[in-house]
Amino acid sequence: MLKTPLIIAALALSACSITTTQPQEIEATHDFVAASNLKEVSEIRLNRQLTYSYINDRFVTVPTRRGDYLLELQRNCHELRETIVDEKMYDTRDNTNILRARFDTIRGCRIATMYEITDAQREELKALGDAPGDEVFVNGEE
Repeated sequence: MLKTPLIIAALALSACSITTTQPQEIEATHDFVAASNLKEVSEIRLNRQLTYSYINDRFVTVPTRRGDYLLELQRNCHELRETIVDEKMYDTRDNTNILRARFDTIRGCRIATMYEITDAQREELKALGDAPGDEVFVNGEE
């Protein structure tokens, strides 16, 4: 069982570009979700405001008091990599304390699915697209 995540990580390390998300990075994250048999949830309760960490143009992680979650967006969301210039970027949310799959958006991109993840899985996801020495810093985070 431990071999599968290692194989997935090795495949992800072969991604070459650090400026745009390569299809291999997204596929490696899909493989990670399947291999880890992550539990899908329909909604999560947020801490005061939404904060997320960029994984690639299709996936982000969101911390909450009850744990971390991996969110998959319905399309590649290049807006995740853009610096916010205008704070009036509207997201669809009926309740600012709850984030729901299939209804709510992040940076204008609809959330397709949400999965519960552990701290160790979150760290593995952050490292999926980075080859050794190729760490990418987005918005001041690793």
